[in-house]
Amino acid sequence: MNLKLGIVGWPLTKTYSPLIHKLLGEFLGINVEYQKVPIENLDRQKIQDVNSKFDGYNITVPHKNKIIELIENTDGYLPDHHVKELGICNTIKLVDNNIYAFNTDIEGINKTLESIYTKINNKNILILGSGGSSKTIEYLFKEHNTVQIASREPNLDSISYNEINDIAPKIDILINTTPIGMPPFEEESLNIPFDQFNNLEVFFNLGYNVKENFTSKFSEDVIKIDGIKMLITQAVASFNIWADSEIKLEDVYHNITERLKNEN
Repeated sequence: MNLKLGIVGWPLTKTYSPLIHKLLGEFLGINVEYQKVPIENLDRQKIQDVNSKFDGYNITVPHKNKIIELIENTDGYLPDHHVKELGICNTIKLVDNNIYAFNTDIEGINKTLESIYTKINNKNILILGSGGSSKTIEYLFKEHNTVQIASREPNLDSISYNEINDIAPKIDILINTTPIGMPPFEEESLNIPFDQFNNLEVFFNLGYNVKENFTSKFSEDVIKIDGIKMLITQAVASFNIWADSEIKLEDVYHNITERLKNEN
């Protein structure tokens, strides 16, 4: 079996996805080609070109919303129920002119936070950033928690960064979905009042392998989660969709993380 896969996003300066999917292919004994497809401005023609070249692909920032706008009226478009409700997609599978759309970020976020909380109920959650990942997190947790989104361009569904100071002492879980801390923004710091998060339990950064000083302003009591587990979890979920396989995270996680350490 051969799989031709890829990842569409911008700028794709640093991504471990090609290596992760190569390792997943090795685990199953199949040949995997996984290419980076950096596209700054996505349109229908570019998506058609991508669809003609791959068996499946991931979509990452900033196109997780845009991809749906471009394919939802296409013949053969078949979204899963999460994509239908959210309008956000990170995984496409192409079979017999059908375009299957999935959101495996949901599994990645859930499994990452489940390693700390048995259930996430009655928590005050603040999400930094208003892109596709923030909408996915809000969708996951809004039923049983109080969820707020901070945006540089606030609207009726979000607050401004200037308003964070007022709510910071009440926040239990802070989640960063912005690219701050990742290339090319690795030298930048989050524009938040670190000293006001007096009751913070968890800081979950969706980016991965950020510099140590990125989280050093938080209290030592705060649990700090790197985004690498989410990355690997959603990758396994995507790969299982493409390969019609049932790889278990626990069977590959250690090997993948060890290999990724050698990439730094």
